[in-house]
Amino acid sequence: MPTRDEESNPRVVDAEAFTRILNRPRVMVAFVVIVFLVTVVQVLSDPLSAVLQGDVVWDYRIPFGVVIALVIVGCAAQSAFLLLSPRFPLIAVLGTAACYLALVSGLEIPRWLAALPLVVGVAVFFLAAQRRAATAVLWTVVVIGAAVGILSIWSTSTGAPAAVAWSFVLSSGLAFAAPVAGAAALGIWWARRMSGLRRARAQLAAAAAEHEAELERAKTRERARIAQELHDVAGQHLAGLLSLADAAVDIDVLGADQAAALIAEMRAEGRFASASLYAALRDLRAESDARAEPTLDLRSLDELLDYWSSRGMDVVTRVHAPVDDLPAMVSTTAYRVIQEALTNACKHAPGAHVSVDVRVSPTSIRVAVGNEVGRAPAASDLPTGLGWGLTGMAERVDLLHGSLTAGPVSSGGWVVVMEAPLTAYDPSTPVLTT
Repeated sequence: MPTRDEESNPRVVDAEAFTRILNRPRVMVAFVVIVFLVTVVQVLSDPLSAVLQGDVVWDYRIPFGVVIALVIVGCAAQSAFLLLSPRFPLIAVLGTAACYLALVSGLEIPRWLAALPLVVGVAVFFLAAQRRAATAVLWTVVVIGAAVGILSIWSTSTGAPAAVAWSFVLSSGLAFAAPVAGAAALGIWWARRMSGLRRARAQLAAAAAEHEAELERAKTRERARIAQELHDVAGQHLAGLLSLADAAVDIDVLGADQAAALIAEMRAEGRFASASLYAALRDLRAESDARAEPTLDLRSLDELLDYWSSRGMDVVTRVHAPVDDLPAMVSTTAYRVIQEALTNACKHAPGAHVSVDVRVSPTSIRVAVGNEVGRAPAASDLPTGLGWGLTGMAERVDLLHGSLTAGPVSSGGWVVVMEAPLTAYDPSTPVLTT
């Protein structure tokens, strides 16, 4: 049965794609010429064979040569109707059927014309391929019924015995109905296939558009994250440097120990601000440069830990499972969480022991970054930003349908824990909790 979309549009298939080649005049003419030559050879094979054998006994009312000429003209007219198939398939069907019936009833040589129903079948195929299935079935029944009716009238009008006449109607009717009905079924099947192909192409185009939109949204989120990181650096670390610089104005009234501690704090804050700015600017360059290196993920964890170890951080890492084959988004998000947590530990608990624990199960990942109580920063070093670091991490993890918790522990330190599923980002997937 036709679908609702097909009922609203009589052209249920991509007719333009299907008839694009046949709509070219030269191609369609070549097709029709081939059909004409094949039918003429088939129709004239019996009489010409009889002539060559000298077996012709011609007692018809129309001379033999005239019949041959009329048959050739009739085949040419029938094949010519196929030229209308790409744009007017119904006229092509009626025309090819009319030519066949005219030759049968007018020339009284039905057995010569066994190939002509195949031409009608070709026209019916075009009709079924370009119209609704119901329309194709209706006209196929009408054409077969009309042909059988005309063959019955002509057969009984010849005066032949009833048994002979009806035997002829049965054999000729079946010889006509079989290729025509088969062509209609093939055309309907073809139309369904083309309709499915058109829908698949539309779905593919929609998926490609959605993919492009998702990429653009991801770029927008990444730009926002980078902007937040830059704001955090400018609002917190540079402000801290300014506070330390203001304190340095009074360095002449400070003791040697106080001055040395102040200078060390300024150096640490400056290194941290420089590293944070570099990381943010590197991400910004990578986001806009197609040739930039791939986004960092857990496979680069050792490099991140070496970076902080070389700057005096006491960090211990435990990775309990391979991380090379994790989904890209999960691995990247986990890396960013660790990166941000280490950065915060360096800022808010300088000199503290830091631990990084990564656990991966077949369905989930758990990352925990904790630090002990560190050296208390000076009052002028305390951050004045909006805490967008944790907010940015939480937003990243939320995209994975995971969770992010951060807070103090009983020992006085701080811990950040990320838990997220690995497969299809399914919120119902259990995650590690221990």
